[in-house]
Amino acid sequence: MKVTVCIGSGCHVKGARKIIALLQRLIAEGSLPCELELEACFCQGRCTEGVVIRLNDEIITGVSTENVEALVRERLADDR
Repeated sequence: MKVTVCIGSGCHVKGARKIIALLQRLIAEGSLPCELELEACFCQGRCTEGVVIRLNDEIITGVSTENVEALVRERLADDR
């Protein structure tokens, strides 16, 4: 699964770097049921809805350090 985290100014202010760090930790721990490809990008055009991530082709808004792990795990389970 490919996870793209927006690091544009709106998302950056809302904690995008912390979300990236959390995802990096999950990947390093190997605690996810499949591999994640993590990348960053700039504006997804939804700056007021940030932090914005893209899981494969699905755009998800309002992501935080509190909900990102559950969102990713839920989508990984749906992909199996």
